[in-house]
Amino acid sequence: MKINGKYVYLKGLSIKDSYFIYNLRNKKKISLYLHSPPKKINDQKNWIKDNIKKKETLDFVIICKKTQKKIGTIGFDKINKLSAEWGRWISLGSTFQNIEAIIILLNYGFNNLKLKKIYSLTNKNNNKVINFHRKTTAKYDGIKKSLFLINKKKVDAVKYTFTKKKFREFEKKFNFISESILQ
Repeated sequence: MKINGKYVYLKGLSIKDSYFIYNLRNKKKISLYLHSPPKKINDQKNWIKDNIKKKETLDFVIICKKTQKKIGTIGFDKINKLSAEWGRWISLGSTFQNIEAIIILLNYGFNNLKLKKIYSLTNKNNNKVINFHRKTTAKYDGIKKSLFLINKKKVDAVKYTFTKKKFREFEKKFNFISESILQ
């Protein structure tokens, strides 16, 4: 599967992406906020094999259109008829690439999967991502206590939710900014 954007596209996750994801998840600044990163490449391969089979999960690699290089990951988890969690968002791309990856993922969720709500759960210590969510049009839905186990410690999560209407507001805001800057 491939979902196109202007700056990036999302390519369905495959076993061939194991090394990229393994290296990305094991970067020190990134791994601080994640569930335990894989210790071996085979752990990452097995996770991908298992995840590809799940109907409630849809994972992608973010690829820069200009260079065709892999720059990150993003996906849905806990997909059901009404909602899904978006996350696994780790990206080394530019601000435009990172935001566009979110927009094309959420657009796919609302328009193709026909979801009513799409939410994110972020490690409460990941200030950079939480500040990003605050600047979007997503609704703040509070703190989920002890949701994550990170480095053998329970960590709270911050929840933000998009409805289709709130997503369209966010999309318009991004399109206006990108068109203004890139003209």
